[in-house]
Amino acid sequence: MGFFSDLNKRLSDNIYEHGHYLTDPHADDREKLEETVELLMPFVRSEARELVRRQILKLIAENKHKDLSL
Repeated sequence: MGFFSDLNKRLSDNIYEHGHYLTDPHADDREKLEETVELLMPFVRSEARELVRRQILKLIAENKHKDLSL
């Protein structure tokens, strides 16, 4: 398998596995946002996760695009 074929397969697999988080038409904007923020939590110390999660959601709510229903 060539480099580009391998890369294409890996990217396609990744989109099929994780793409629905951001593209599910049945999920509302708030649900998509919370799922996306949750994906960041492994990068945050466990004792600070709840605080960081709340701060991220608050920042986004305060500065959200007018078309989003958060």
